[in-house]
Amino acid sequence: MSYEVIARKWRPKTFDEVIGQDHVTTPLRNAIRSDRVPHAVLLAGPRGVGKTTLARILAHCLNCEQGPTEEPCGTCDSCVEITDGRSTDVQEIDAASRNSVDDVRDLIESIRYAPSPGKYRIYVVDEVHMLSKPAFNALLKTLEEPPPRSLFVFATTEPERIPFTVLSRCQRYDLRRIPITQVAQRLRAIADAESVTISDAGLRAIAREGDGSMRDAQTLMDQILSYGGTDVSDASIAEVLDLTDRSVLLAIARACVEGDAAAALAASAGAFEAGTEASRLASDLMQLFRDLVVLRVAPGASNLVECNDDELQQLRDLSEATDPVRLRRMFRTLVTEQEELGWAPHPFAVFEMTLVRLASLPEGIEVAALVSKLEALEKQLGSGSIQGGRGSVAAIRPAATRPPPRPAPEPEKPRPAAVPETKAGPGDTPAPKAEATATQPVVDATTPAVTPAKAAVIESDASLDEVFDRLRAFAQNQNRGLFASLEGGKLLEHQDSRLCIGVSNAFHSQRLIDRISEVDAICERFFGSRMKIEIRALGGGAKSLSSPENDRESIRRYRKNALENKAINMALKELDAQLVEIRPLGAKP
Repeated sequence: MSYEVIARKWRPKTFDEVIGQDHVTTPLRNAIRSDRVPHAVLLAGPRGVGKTTLARILAHCLNCEQGPTEEPCGTCDSCVEITDGRSTDVQEIDAASRNSVDDVRDLIESIRYAPSPGKYRIYVVDEVHMLSKPAFNALLKTLEEPPPRSLFVFATTEPERIPFTVLSRCQRYDLRRIPITQVAQRLRAIADAESVTISDAGLRAIAREGDGSMRDAQTLMDQILSYGGTDVSDASIAEVLDLTDRSVLLAIARACVEGDAAAALAASAGAFEAGTEASRLASDLMQLFRDLVVLRVAPGASNLVECNDDELQQLRDLSEATDPVRLRRMFRTLVTEQEELGWAPHPFAVFEMTLVRLASLPEGIEVAALVSKLEALEKQLGSGSIQGGRGSVAAIRPAATRPPPRPAPEPEKPRPAAVPETKAGPGDTPAPKAEATATQPVVDATTPAVTPAKAAVIESDASLDEVFDRLRAFAQNQNRGLFASLEGGKLLEHQDSRLCIGVSNAFHSQRLIDRISEVDAICERFFGSRMKIEIRALGGGAKSLSSPENDRESIRRYRKNALENKAINMALKELDAQLVEIRPLGAKP
């Protein structure tokens, strides 16, 4: 007699033997018990979870000599014929090889005949999604109104490829992947029945490799028994399944957590010499860091981690060696780098650089701690003891998180109505006169004015470039439309009561002239007094002085001012951050 593989020998014969599909077996049992069996059933799910097995069990239940019953005897002539595939009332059709209209016509012709000697005429169509569109259309009428005592059972791994007209005529049941624990328990029962000696850790490894498929796990177990006989060691399982040594993974993870890049590289080199693929090693390491994160944030949830007691304690100790924020960042880094291993010319080199990056990740900062540091910094800056620098803005990145969004500018307070101009006395300082031209309407008295603190940000020795940079940054918060037009300009002249702006782009210069009242309002708020604004169109080839990033000397000057800025240095100290970019105010990154 030929050898029968484990997957066929231990195929379930009753609903009680089906593992992990109670949400399907229960309604089928109730339908049989209450005589409410539908005429079309669709079983969908991944490979090896019991679709064809459930179809055969349903056929046994309906055609058993003692049935219909939810517990077939399995010994009557009808049950034996169904098991051996000799029953004339139960036919299994492979839609992958019989997918044409002619095949469906033969099926429709044969279903007309009454079942004999059984009680139901049952057609099990496996991989039904492989039927052609004309074949599906030819089946619709019969599927909607089949003859009495007839049943269609469809099985598929891709239900999305089945037309909705077919789906609407079937009762659909979606089978799930079987949990690893239940697969390992089933393998243990098979091993005991076959007198096979194998450890629980080895069975869990086989179940994990099965990826939720009972058939795949049983096939792997059959392969391992062929290699190691009835006394199977963990080393034999690891060799057959090409598993990564758990001690190597723990060594790599421990080196990364402790920040020892050299030890991590040395451990990975041993795995590489053993023939382990970089993608496999990265995948197993990612799963290990997932377990570390789970044990760090939920120490009591040991049931969520698949390992033995000794390894579980090692994982607990390792997870407590660093903070959860850093562990999550390590996991996210592995997920990102995993995508590059598929197309990299030297995958193991990419994996080694990933280990170096993991080992060099700094400690993380919780959001609450970061917010408290920001509040402390805000209080120090708000006290007025630290004055901001001039002419540049520095992008500051905290060590473990992105900088919070810049708060919106406070609304300006309304300026009181303008008072008539009076003649200054001998010791008084004359007030600036408000002027208006034909193209510059006078701003009314409700225009908000800048506070003295805002007017004081322009130092007496500030260059035209610096003044214009700050004016553009101010316009960016107040009026983004004007900011876009000012971006390509430069400041030609700045006096107490006169401002001359040059714009090289004809469109933007005309746009500023058309909106001169808004320009006047922005300048008044920024400088603290009304000024006569002149917009001058420059030649197309003129170089904009508002782009100091193109001038090395300007870049050097801005960087020097930013590095000497007390407020920036205070922010770097409070946030434990670093400077990543220095650019003029309003300039694009």
